Amino acid sequence: MAGRVAAGDKLPFFLYDTPYSAQNRFRDLLAQSAPLVMVFMNNFGHPVTRTFAERYASTFDGLRSGGFAMVVRSRADKLSHSIGPDTLPFPLLCDADGVLYDLLDIPQRSGTLTAYSLEAWKILREAKRNGYKPPKNNVLDMPLTLILDVDGTVLFAHYGSSLTDLPEDCDAIQALLEELELVPGDDEEPDEDVPIYTPADESPRIPGLTDADNTEDFDRTGVLRLFEDAYTDEDQ
Repeated sequence: MAGRVAAGDKLPFFLYDTPYSAQNRFRDLLAQSAPLVMVFMNNFGHPVTRTFAERYASTFDGLRSGGFAMVVRSRADKLSHSIGPDTLPFPLLCDADGVLYDLLDIPQRSGTLTAYSLEAWKILREAKRNGYKPPKNNVLDMPLTLILDVDGTVLFAHYGSSLTDLPEDCDAIQALLEELELVPGDDEEPDEDVPIYTPADESPRIPGLTDADNTEDFDRTGVLRLFEDAYTDEDQ
């Protein structure tokens, strides 16, 4: 796979780590949750990433069908100190080395003037008031929103033009799935063959930013094992 991913492309199966579990199989996540919406963002210490993660957590009940996962460019072992299995109602995939980011050709920008929307500026301003200190000459990953079928086929792809150019919350994700006719609407009976993702009873708030979350080494190390769970002939 070279260049930006588009509808009809197929992602390889891979192994991934979360802050609370290692060596998870992506194929299992798809089997449990497809159609799976995945959003790719910056490291978890970035205020925009934190803000959107909290929005997704607090509105998770709005995702009534399909599944959701968030990918961050962070180390699973670093996040494990503050994020346990019950902290978020959705999987948090850690790809600090940017293996998936490179595979999917997610663009980066080094200047905040070209990466920040008005909403992002407001989020950053508030974070600075609370003590956040952005690294100098920080390179930022633009967001990517994917919707994947059970076999990893891309059903929808959107490369964001700013840090906030992605679904604003889980209600928006549900609306997108319904608009694309990938899940039944509220007035339709669900197909028994479509996997339904049942959200947790509560969506806990995410712990606030700490000094440890703002360190520069928080976002560039770790390993996502892309080809250790590759397709076989039986998978086709």
